[in-house]
Amino acid sequence: MRAIIEPTATDLHCHLDGAPGELRLDRIDALPRLQAWTVRCREASRNNNDAALLAVGRELFAWLDTPAWISTWARGDGPQRLEIRAANPDEALAAALLACPWELLADKDGFIAADPARPFSIVRVRGEASAEDIEAAADAVTRRGFAETLLAEGRLEEALTILTDEVLAVFERLDDTREKAITQGRIAEVLVALGRLDEAMSLHVERLPAVTALGDQEGLAHIRFSMANIRLARGEHESGKLQEIYEELAEAFQISCQLGQPDAIGGIGLLLAQVLAMGGLRDEAFETLNIVEDAFTALRDLDGVEHVRELREAIGR
Repeated sequence: MRAIIEPTATDLHCHLDGAPGELRLDRIDALPRLQAWTVRCREASRNNNDAALLAVGRELFAWLDTPAWISTWARGDGPQRLEIRAANPDEALAAALLACPWELLADKDGFIAADPARPFSIVRVRGEASAEDIEAAADAVTRRGFAETLLAEGRLEEALTILTDEVLAVFERLDDTREKAITQGRIAEVLVALGRLDEAMSLHVERLPAVTALGDQEGLAHIRFSMANIRLARGEHESGKLQEIYEELAEAFQISCQLGQPDAIGGIGLLLAQVLAMGGLRDEAFETLNIVEDAFTALRDLDGVEHVRELREAIGR
């Protein structure tokens, strides 16, 4: 069953495809709610607070369940799909609707997405789109999820074929820059795992302007970190490009610190400290490691803290 949520001139219209029942929510009330849930999701993710994420998901569900609208969808037969539609994605309510963490939707039994008996997918539709285009985008999102399952199983070539020939092709045809950039990032990760570093770098370079234009700071940090990793793997630090690698890592590290993401701070910071040490900047490397240690401590990551200690000793020699 498909549940559809879309802003109109007067309200937030929630309706089901092929089933009776609808819900109309006040626009003025909806905007701050959606924005607050997005902020709380980010904070909970930064702190690895699963209880807080579950609370957000249940609040979202309860908000949409008056009277029993979302429950009707959740109890429906077959795969459940939630379509978030925004004809004008730059409008404030539409932007908040698109950014809201619908993936966290949860009922009394827990996260809907965590129930293997209830296949759950979310499609965000930006701009005007035909029914055929919406269906194609939904199928592409589903296939991307399947490709990620293949990746987890180590079936890299199969995943690469799906991501390239099926998923990316759809989002290129639909001119969906956000989903295209996300898919290119997944493809680049597979290419790196396959040792095809030059192709992976080309994809990151291609997706960089789109991610920058979208204002996706987390995505930008990931691209810069990935590019620096590829340069190191290609040995560019030994061919006069250590400064470029440092700049990419420093940008990624700064963004992650601004966003308050301890996991990213830890991973990026460890590599940044090593690059600083390569350039003879030991004091700066130790300062970076202090920040990294605080991040791993917040995450209660004992292995990460031990890695910091070992790196301090190595740099100090």
